[in-house]
Amino acid sequence: MRSLDTNCLLRWLLNDIPDQADMVSRVLAQQGRCDVADVALVEVAFVLEKRLGLSRATVSASLDLLVADPRFVFDKRLWSGVLADYLDHPKLSLVDIYLAGRARADVGGDLLTFDRLLASQSSGVRLVPDVLG
Repeated sequence: MRSLDTNCLLRWLLNDIPDQADMVSRVLAQQGRCDVADVALVEVAFVLEKRLGLSRATVSASLDLLVADPRFVFDKRLWSGVLADYLDHPKLSLVDIYLAGRARADVGGDLLTFDRLLASQSSGVRLVPDVLG
């Protein structure tokens, strides 16, 4: 299976360079499915939010398009939860939300942090001093 990088995902989502967006669509039609790394999804969100100044709702809706499309292969259950928390906790970064969600889903344990805001707003996140007693 082939993988798509951040630029391919952005071109496809934004259709800002129609020729490239079309090429990504053709690759998807030809390949059937393409892998998407978590880091590419984080980078897409960063570009949409920080570089283009889009709202969290728009960023989430854009990533939801990838979640809903069966041609993109990644942990969609994890990302659905991350996107819901991303909208529910506007003071937390997508990266922090992803790390907490991944710890719960993949590791089955707590995410340890020194970030009090993250620990107070996200389940399964504990402060390091609290763990040490």
